[in-house]
Amino acid sequence: MLAHILFLGLASLQCVASAPPNSPPNSPPSPPPKPPRRPWSTFDENVIFQPDSHHSVLYPRQVELSDGSLLATTSYGGDKTPYFPIFRSADGGATWSWISNMTDQVNGLGMAAQPALAELPFAVGDFPAGTVLASGNSWGPKSTNIDLYASRDKGHTWTFVSNVARGIGPDTTNGNPCIWEPFIE
Repeated sequence: MLAHILFLGLASLQCVASAPPNSPPNSPPSPPPKPPRRPWSTFDENVIFQPDSHHSVLYPRQVELSDGSLLATTSYGGDKTPYFPIFRSADGGATWSWISNMTDQVNGLGMAAQPALAELPFAVGDFPAGTVLASGNSWGPKSTNIDLYASRDKGHTWTFVSNVARGIGPDTTNGNPCIWEPFIE
Protein backbone atom coordinates (compact mmCIF):
# COMPACT_ATOMS: atom_id res chain seq x y z
CA MET A 1 0.00 0.00 0.00
CA LEU A 2 1.54 3.28 -1.14
CA ALA A 3 0.37 5.22 1.88
CA HIS A 4 2.54 3.04 4.08
CA ILE A 5 5.74 3.42 2.10
CA LEU A 6 8.18 5.44 4.15
CA PHE A 7 10.48 8.06 2.75
CA LEU A 8 13.71 6.78 4.30
CA GLY A 9 16.76 8.94 4.63
CA LEU A 10 20.37 8.54 5.44
CA ALA A 11 20.40 8.16 9.23
CA SER A 12 18.94 5.58 11.62
CA LEU A 13 16.51 6.04 14.43
CA GLN A 14 18.04 4.55 17.52
CA CYS A 15 15.88 2.56 19.93
CA VAL A 16 17.42 0.89 22.96
CA ALA A 17 15.56 -1.83 24.84
CA SER A 18 16.66 -2.66 28.34
CA ALA A 19 15.58 -5.24 30.88
CA PRO A 20 13.12 -3.94 33.46
CA PRO A 21 14.69 -3.12 36.85
CA ASN A 22 13.18 -6.21 38.56
CA SER A 23 14.30 -8.76 35.92
CA PRO A 24 15.03 -12.29 37.07
CA PRO A 25 18.76 -12.92 37.63
CA ASN A 26 19.05 -15.33 34.66
CA SER A 27 17.47 -12.98 32.11
CA PRO A 28 19.62 -12.12 29.12
CA PRO A 29 21.68 -8.95 29.49
CA SER A 30 20.40 -5.74 27.98
CA PRO A 31 21.86 -4.92 24.60
CA PRO A 32 24.56 -2.27 24.73
CA PRO A 33 23.30 1.22 23.98
CA LYS A 34 23.74 2.25 20.38
CA PRO A 35 25.83 5.32 19.68
CA PRO A 36 23.94 8.48 18.73
CA ARG A 37 23.59 9.41 15.08
CA ARG A 38 26.74 11.01 13.80
CA PRO A 39 26.94 13.18 10.71
CA TRP A 40 28.13 11.28 7.65
CA SER A 41 28.30 7.99 9.52
CA THR A 42 26.95 4.72 8.18
CA PHE A 43 23.32 4.66 9.22
CA ASP A 44 19.94 3.83 7.78
CA GLU A 45 16.25 4.01 8.56
CA ASN A 46 16.13 7.66 9.59
CA VAL A 47 12.61 8.65 8.62
CA ILE A 48 12.82 12.08 7.03
CA PHE A 49 9.08 12.25 6.42
CA GLN A 50 6.19 9.84 6.81
CA PRO A 51 2.87 10.54 5.09
CA ASP A 52 -0.45 10.02 6.77
CA SER A 53 -2.83 7.30 5.55
CA HIS A 54 -4.30 9.60 2.87
CA HIS A 55 -0.99 10.38 1.16
CA SER A 56 1.88 8.51 -0.45
CA VAL A 57 5.51 9.11 -1.33
CA LEU A 58 7.50 7.67 -4.24
CA TYR A 59 10.85 8.23 -5.93
CA PRO A 60 13.01 9.54 -3.04
CA ARG A 61 16.01 11.51 -4.32
CA GLN A 62 18.88 13.37 -2.68
CA VAL A 63 21.85 15.55 -3.57
CA GLU A 64 24.85 16.81 -1.61
CA LEU A 65 25.43 20.52 -2.17
CA SER A 66 28.79 22.27 -2.38
CA ASP A 67 28.29 23.79 1.10
CA GLY A 68 28.10 20.26 2.57
CA SER A 69 24.35 20.29 3.16
CA LEU A 70 22.02 17.64 1.77
CA LEU A 71 18.70 18.12 0.00
CA ALA A 72 16.17 15.33 -0.31
CA THR A 73 12.81 15.12 -2.03
CA THR A 74 10.12 12.69 -3.08
CA SER A 75 6.91 12.83 -5.05
CA TYR A 76 4.08 13.45 -2.59
CA GLY A 77 0.66 12.29 -3.72
CA GLY A 78 -2.83 12.22 -2.32
CA ASP A 79 -3.60 15.92 -2.49
CA LYS A 80 -5.50 17.28 -5.47
CA THR A 81 -2.24 18.72 -6.85
CA PRO A 82 0.90 16.65 -6.12
CA TYR A 83 4.24 18.33 -5.39
CA PHE A 84 7.81 17.62 -4.30
CA PRO A 85 8.51 18.53 -0.64
CA ILE A 86 12.14 19.62 -0.19
CA PHE A 87 14.02 18.65 2.99
CA ARG A 88 17.48 19.84 4.12
CA SER A 89 20.11 18.40 6.42
CA ALA A 90 23.00 20.55 7.61
CA ASP A 91 24.52 17.81 9.77
CA GLY A 92 25.36 15.03 7.35
CA GLY A 93 21.91 13.42 7.40
CA ALA A 94 21.55 13.09 11.17
CA THR A 95 18.57 15.48 11.24
CA TRP A 96 16.31 16.95 8.56
CA SER A 97 13.97 19.91 8.19
CA TRP A 98 11.35 20.78 5.58
CA ILE A 99 12.33 23.95 3.67
CA SER A 100 9.96 24.24 0.70
CA ASN A 101 7.65 22.58 -1.81
CA MET A 102 8.56 22.44 -5.48
CA THR A 103 5.23 22.90 -7.26
CA ASP A 104 4.06 22.91 -10.86
CA GLN A 105 4.00 26.57 -11.86
CA VAL A 106 2.93 26.22 -15.51
CA ASN A 107 0.83 23.13 -16.37
CA GLY A 108 -1.82 23.13 -13.65
CA LEU A 109 -1.20 19.38 -13.18
CA GLY A 110 1.15 19.22 -10.22
CA MET A 111 4.51 17.48 -10.00
CA ALA A 112 3.37 13.88 -10.10
CA ALA A 113 6.53 11.79 -10.07
CA GLN A 114 10.19 11.18 -10.80
CA PRO A 115 11.98 14.14 -9.16
CA ALA A 116 15.63 14.84 -9.92
CA LEU A 117 18.02 17.21 -8.11
CA ALA A 118 21.46 18.61 -8.99
CA GLU A 119 23.64 21.62 -8.18
CA LEU A 120 25.48 23.59 -10.85
CA PRO A 121 29.24 23.38 -10.16
CA PHE A 122 29.84 26.41 -12.41
CA ALA A 123 27.78 29.25 -13.89
CA VAL A 124 25.52 28.37 -16.80
CA GLY A 125 23.88 31.28 -18.62
CA ASP A 126 22.13 33.45 -16.03
CA PHE A 127 22.50 30.80 -13.32
CA PRO A 128 25.51 31.16 -11.00
CA ALA A 129 27.46 28.24 -9.60
CA GLY A 130 25.53 26.79 -6.68
CA THR A 131 22.14 27.09 -8.35
CA VAL A 132 20.09 24.00 -7.51
CA LEU A 133 18.16 22.47 -10.41
CA ALA A 134 15.12 20.26 -9.97
CA SER A 135 13.14 18.41 -12.58
CA GLY A 136 10.18 16.11 -12.53
CA ASN A 137 7.25 14.76 -14.44
CA SER A 138 4.15 16.94 -14.43
CA TRP A 139 1.43 14.78 -15.96
CA GLY A 140 -2.26 14.64 -16.52
CA PRO A 141 -4.63 12.54 -18.61
CA LYS A 142 -3.46 14.11 -21.89
CA SER A 143 0.24 14.91 -21.40
CA THR A 144 3.50 14.04 -19.68
CA ASN A 145 5.80 17.03 -19.16
CA ILE A 146 9.42 17.04 -18.04
CA ASP A 147 9.88 20.50 -16.52
CA LEU A 148 13.00 22.17 -15.13
CA TYR A 149 13.06 24.51 -12.13
CA ALA A 150 15.90 26.45 -10.49
CA SER A 151 16.61 27.63 -6.95
CA ARG A 152 19.21 30.33 -6.30
CA ASP A 153 18.80 29.97 -2.51
CA LYS A 154 19.67 26.30 -1.95
CA GLY A 155 16.12 24.95 -2.37
CA HIS A 156 14.08 27.46 -0.38
CA THR A 157 12.32 28.95 -3.45
CA TRP A 158 11.82 27.65 -7.00
CA THR A 159 11.41 29.32 -10.40
CA PHE A 160 10.23 27.64 -13.60
CA VAL A 161 13.00 27.48 -16.23
CA SER A 162 11.75 25.39 -19.13
CA ASN A 163 9.62 22.56 -20.39
CA VAL A 164 12.32 20.11 -21.47
CA ALA A 165 10.07 17.59 -23.21
CA ARG A 166 6.40 16.80 -23.67
CA GLY A 167 4.65 13.54 -24.50
CA ILE A 168 1.12 12.23 -24.59
CA GLY A 169 -0.74 11.17 -21.44
CA PRO A 170 0.78 8.56 -19.13
CA ASP A 171 0.41 5.14 -20.70
CA THR A 172 2.79 2.23 -20.20
CA THR A 173 1.88 0.49 -23.46
CA ASN A 174 5.00 -0.35 -25.50
CA GLY A 175 5.59 2.22 -28.22
CA ASN A 176 3.44 4.89 -26.56
CA PRO A 177 5.15 8.30 -26.97
CA CYS A 178 4.85 9.47 -23.38
CA ILE A 179 8.01 10.49 -21.51
CA TRP A 180 9.43 9.35 -18.16
CA GLU A 181 12.30 9.69 -15.68
CA PRO A 182 14.18 12.99 -15.95
CA PHE A 183 17.77 12.82 -14.74
CA ILE A 184 20.10 15.79 -14.17
CA GLU A 185 23.84 15.27 -14.12
